Amino acid sequence: MKWSKGNEDLAIELRAKGITYTEIGERLGTTATSVKHKVRRIQQAGNLDRYKHTEEKSEQFYSVIEHEHVADIRTLETHSGFGGMSEVYSRHGSVVAYDISADRVEGLASRGLPNVEVIKGDSEKCLYSLIAGKSTFDIVDIDPYGLPSRYFPHAFSLVKNGLMFLTFPVMGVAQINKITIRHYQAFWGIELSDKDQYIDKVKAKLVDFGFQHKREVTFLDVRKIGRIYRIAMKVEVKSLCDIVGLVVNRS
Repeated sequence: MKWSKGNEDLAIELRAKGITYTEIGERLGTTATSVKHKVRRIQQAGNLDRYKHTEEKSEQFYSVIEHEHVADIRTLETHSGFGGMSEVYSRHGSVVAYDISADRVEGLASRGLPNVEVIKGDSEKCLYSLIAGKSTFDIVDIDPYGLPSRYFPHAFSLVKNGLMFLTFPVMGVAQINKITIRHYQAFWGIELSDKDQYIDKVKAKLVDFGFQHKREVTFLDVRKIGRIYRIAMKVEVKSLCDIVGLVVNRS
Protein backbone atom coordinates (compact mmCIF):
# COMPACT_ATOMS: atom_id res chain seq x y z
CA MET A 1 0.00 0.00 0.00
CA LYS A 2 1.19 3.51 -0.85
CA TRP A 3 0.67 5.93 2.02
CA SER A 4 -1.56 8.89 1.16
CA LYS A 5 -2.32 11.95 3.30
CA GLY A 6 -5.80 10.54 3.90
CA ASN A 7 -4.44 7.21 5.12
CA GLU A 8 -1.90 8.96 7.34
CA ASP A 9 -4.62 11.08 8.96
CA LEU A 10 -6.85 8.04 9.42
CA ALA A 11 -4.02 6.04 11.03
CA ILE A 12 -3.32 8.86 13.51
CA GLU A 13 -7.04 9.22 14.28
CA LEU A 14 -7.54 5.49 14.86
CA ARG A 15 -4.39 5.21 16.96
CA ALA A 16 -5.56 8.12 19.14
CA LYS A 17 -8.74 6.14 19.78
CA GLY A 18 -6.70 3.18 21.04
CA ILE A 19 -7.04 1.01 17.95
CA THR A 20 -4.15 -1.44 17.68
CA TYR A 21 -1.55 -1.25 14.93
CA THR A 22 -2.71 -4.66 13.68
CA GLU A 23 -6.32 -3.52 13.40
CA ILE A 24 -5.32 -0.31 11.65
CA GLY A 25 -3.14 -2.29 9.24
CA GLU A 26 -6.00 -4.62 8.40
CA ARG A 27 -8.28 -1.66 7.72
CA LEU A 28 -5.73 0.07 5.49
CA GLY A 29 -4.49 -3.05 3.76
CA THR A 30 -0.96 -2.96 5.13
CA THR A 31 1.09 -4.45 7.97
CA ALA A 32 1.08 -3.51 11.63
CA THR A 33 4.80 -2.76 11.37
CA SER A 34 4.24 -0.34 8.50
CA VAL A 35 1.54 1.47 10.48
CA LYS A 36 3.71 1.64 13.60
CA HIS A 37 6.63 3.23 11.77
CA LYS A 38 4.42 5.63 9.84
CA VAL A 39 2.68 6.85 13.00
CA ARG A 40 6.03 7.41 14.73
CA ARG A 41 7.40 9.36 11.76
CA ILE A 42 4.34 11.63 11.76
CA GLN A 43 4.68 12.18 15.50
CA GLN A 44 8.37 13.02 15.10
CA ALA A 45 7.54 15.56 12.42
CA GLY A 46 4.96 17.03 14.77
CA ASN A 47 7.66 18.12 17.21
CA LEU A 48 6.55 15.96 20.12
CA ASP A 49 8.84 16.27 23.16
CA ARG A 50 9.20 12.49 23.45
CA TYR A 51 11.02 12.46 20.10
CA LYS A 52 13.04 15.70 20.25
CA HIS A 53 15.03 14.92 23.43
CA THR A 54 16.34 18.49 23.49
CA GLU A 55 16.87 18.45 27.25
CA GLU A 56 18.92 15.25 27.15
CA LYS A 57 20.95 16.39 24.12
CA SER A 58 21.64 19.73 25.75
CA GLU A 59 22.74 18.04 28.97
CA GLN A 60 25.18 15.87 27.03
CA PHE A 61 26.50 18.89 25.14
CA TYR A 62 27.34 20.73 28.35
CA SER A 63 28.88 17.60 29.82
CA VAL A 64 31.54 17.41 27.10
CA ILE A 65 32.43 21.04 26.37
CA GLU A 66 35.03 22.61 28.60
CA HIS A 67 32.72 25.08 30.32
CA GLU A 68 29.30 26.67 29.86
CA HIS A 69 30.72 30.07 28.91
CA VAL A 70 32.71 28.88 25.90
CA ALA A 71 32.12 31.22 22.95
CA ASP A 72 32.83 31.70 19.24
CA ILE A 73 31.89 28.13 18.39
CA ARG A 74 30.92 27.55 14.77
CA THR A 75 28.27 24.81 14.57
CA LEU A 76 26.71 22.88 11.71
CA GLU A 77 23.37 21.14 12.19
CA THR A 78 22.37 18.76 9.42
CA HIS A 79 18.78 18.60 10.68
CA SER A 80 17.61 21.63 12.64
CA GLY A 81 14.08 20.32 13.17
CA PHE A 82 12.19 22.93 15.17
CA GLY A 83 15.39 24.47 16.51
CA GLY A 84 15.72 23.03 20.00
CA MET A 85 19.47 22.51 19.76
CA SER A 86 19.87 25.48 17.39
CA GLU A 87 18.90 27.70 20.30
CA VAL A 88 21.40 25.98 22.59
CA TYR A 89 24.26 26.23 20.09
CA SER A 90 23.45 29.88 19.27
CA ARG A 91 24.30 30.86 22.85
CA HIS A 92 27.92 29.98 22.12
CA GLY A 93 28.52 31.21 18.58
CA SER A 94 27.25 30.97 15.01
CA VAL A 95 25.05 28.18 13.68
CA VAL A 96 24.43 26.94 10.15
CA ALA A 97 21.26 24.85 10.32
CA TYR A 98 19.82 22.78 7.48
CA ASP A 99 16.41 21.17 7.20
CA ILE A 100 14.59 19.74 4.22
CA SER A 101 11.14 20.77 5.47
CA ALA A 102 9.99 24.26 4.46
CA ASP A 103 7.66 24.41 7.47
CA ARG A 104 10.48 23.68 9.92
CA VAL A 105 12.81 26.13 8.20
CA GLU A 106 10.20 28.89 8.25
CA GLY A 107 9.33 28.10 11.87
CA LEU A 108 12.94 28.30 13.01
CA ALA A 109 13.66 31.44 10.96
CA SER A 110 10.61 33.15 12.47
CA ARG A 111 12.04 32.70 15.97
CA GLY A 112 14.76 35.23 15.15
CA LEU A 113 17.48 33.40 17.03
CA PRO A 114 20.74 35.38 16.98
CA ASN A 115 23.64 33.90 15.02
CA VAL A 116 21.49 31.20 13.36
CA GLU A 117 21.48 30.87 9.57
CA VAL A 118 18.75 28.40 8.64
CA ILE A 119 18.82 26.89 5.14
CA LYS A 120 16.25 24.73 3.37
CA GLY A 121 18.06 21.87 1.73
CA ASP A 122 18.87 18.19 1.66
CA SER A 123 21.91 18.11 3.92
CA GLU A 124 23.01 14.73 2.57
CA LYS A 125 23.76 16.56 -0.69
CA CYS A 126 24.55 20.02 0.67
CA LEU A 127 27.45 18.68 2.73
CA TYR A 128 29.37 18.00 -0.49
CA SER A 129 29.22 21.70 -1.34
CA LEU A 130 30.46 22.63 2.12
CA ILE A 131 33.35 20.20 1.78
CA ALA A 132 34.20 21.45 -1.71
CA GLY A 133 34.31 24.98 -0.29
CA LYS A 134 36.66 23.76 2.46
CA SER A 135 34.23 24.77 5.20
CA THR A 136 35.03 23.56 8.70
CA PHE A 137 33.15 23.73 11.98
CA ASP A 138 33.94 23.37 15.65
CA ILE A 139 30.85 21.22 16.10
CA VAL A 140 28.98 19.08 13.59
CA ASP A 141 25.65 17.71 14.78
CA ILE A 142 24.26 14.90 12.61
CA ASP A 143 20.73 14.26 13.82
CA PRO A 144 18.62 12.65 11.06
CA TYR A 145 15.23 10.99 11.41
CA GLY A 146 16.64 7.67 10.21
CA LEU A 147 20.04 6.05 9.86
CA PRO A 148 22.89 8.57 9.33
CA SER A 149 24.92 6.29 7.07
CA ARG A 150 25.16 8.51 4.00
CA TYR A 151 26.99 11.25 5.91
CA PHE A 152 30.07 9.08 6.25
CA PRO A 153 32.97 9.05 5.88
CA HIS A 154 32.98 12.53 4.27
CA ALA A 155 31.33 14.34 7.21
CA PHE A 156 34.60 14.03 9.12
CA SER A 157 36.19 16.44 6.62
CA LEU A 158 34.10 19.22 8.18
CA VAL A 159 35.81 18.96 11.58
CA LYS A 160 39.53 19.56 12.02
CA ASN A 161 39.77 19.76 15.77
CA GLY A 162 36.38 19.79 17.37
CA LEU A 163 33.32 17.77 18.28
CA MET A 164 30.81 15.66 16.44
CA PHE A 165 27.43 14.68 17.86
CA LEU A 166 25.63 11.82 16.16
CA THR A 167 22.14 10.42 16.60
CA PHE A 168 21.90 6.72 15.79
CA PRO A 169 18.62 4.78 16.08
CA VAL A 170 18.34 1.73 18.27
CA MET A 171 18.14 -1.46 16.23
CA GLY A 172 14.53 -2.05 15.20
CA VAL A 173 13.54 1.62 15.08
CA ALA A 174 14.18 1.52 11.34
CA GLN A 175 11.77 -1.04 9.91
CA ILE A 176 13.60 -4.34 9.51
CA ASN A 177 13.32 -5.74 6.01
CA LYS A 178 15.74 -7.06 3.40
CA ILE A 179 16.90 -3.57 2.48
CA THR A 180 17.52 -2.59 6.12
CA ILE A 181 19.43 -5.80 6.75
CA ARG A 182 21.64 -5.20 3.71
CA HIS A 183 22.05 -1.55 4.71
CA TYR A 184 23.36 -2.52 8.15
CA GLN A 185 25.77 -4.97 6.53
CA ALA A 186 27.03 -2.64 3.80
CA PHE A 187 27.53 0.53 5.85
CA TRP A 188 28.22 -0.70 9.36
CA GLY A 189 29.20 -4.37 9.17
CA ILE A 190 26.26 -5.23 11.43
CA GLU A 191 24.18 -8.40 11.34
CA LEU A 192 20.81 -8.77 13.05
CA SER A 193 22.45 -11.26 15.40
CA ASP A 194 24.79 -8.47 16.60
CA LYS A 195 22.19 -6.85 18.82
CA ASP A 196 24.37 -7.10 21.95
CA GLN A 197 27.38 -5.65 20.09
CA TYR A 198 25.35 -3.13 18.08
CA ILE A 199 26.64 0.17 19.46
CA ASP A 200 30.20 -1.18 19.75
CA LYS A 201 30.15 -2.04 16.05
CA VAL A 202 28.83 1.43 15.23
CA LYS A 203 31.66 3.00 17.23
CA ALA A 204 34.27 0.81 15.57
CA LYS A 205 33.00 1.80 12.14
CA LEU A 206 33.07 5.50 13.06
CA VAL A 207 36.74 5.11 13.99
CA ASP A 208 37.33 3.57 10.54
CA PHE A 209 35.46 6.41 8.84
CA GLY A 210 37.56 8.95 10.73
CA PHE A 211 40.75 7.17 9.69
CA GLN A 212 39.72 7.48 6.04
CA HIS A 213 39.91 11.28 6.44
CA LYS A 214 42.98 11.35 8.70
CA ARG A 215 40.93 12.01 11.82
CA GLU A 216 41.39 10.40 15.19
CA VAL A 217 38.03 9.75 16.84
CA THR A 218 37.72 9.66 20.63
CA PHE A 219 34.37 8.85 22.23
CA LEU A 220 33.50 11.28 25.00
CA ASP A 221 29.97 10.17 25.81
CA VAL A 222 27.53 7.58 24.48
CA ARG A 223 24.08 7.41 25.96
CA LYS A 224 20.81 5.71 25.10
CA ILE A 225 17.90 8.15 25.07
CA GLY A 226 14.59 6.46 24.41
CA ARG A 227 14.81 4.96 20.94
CA ILE A 228 18.13 6.55 19.96
CA TYR A 229 21.79 6.53 20.89
CA ARG A 230 23.41 9.94 21.16
CA ILE A 231 27.15 9.74 20.49
CA ALA A 232 29.57 12.56 21.37
CA MET A 233 33.01 12.37 19.74
CA LYS A 234 36.20 14.38 19.81
CA VAL A 235 37.62 14.67 16.29
CA GLU A 236 41.26 15.62 15.66
CA VAL A 237 43.33 15.85 12.49
CA LYS A 238 46.36 13.60 12.82
CA SER A 239 48.81 11.87 10.55
CA LEU A 240 47.99 8.26 9.82
CA CYS A 241 51.30 7.30 11.43
CA ASP A 242 50.23 8.92 14.69
CA ILE A 243 46.78 7.35 14.56
CA VAL A 244 48.13 3.83 14.18
CA GLY A 245 51.21 4.40 16.34
CA LEU A 246 53.75 3.89 13.59
CA VAL A 247 57.20 5.31 14.27
CA VAL A 248 59.09 6.08 11.07
CA ASN A 249 62.87 6.06 11.22
CA ARG A 250 63.98 8.73 8.77
CA SER A 251 67.72 8.46 9.50
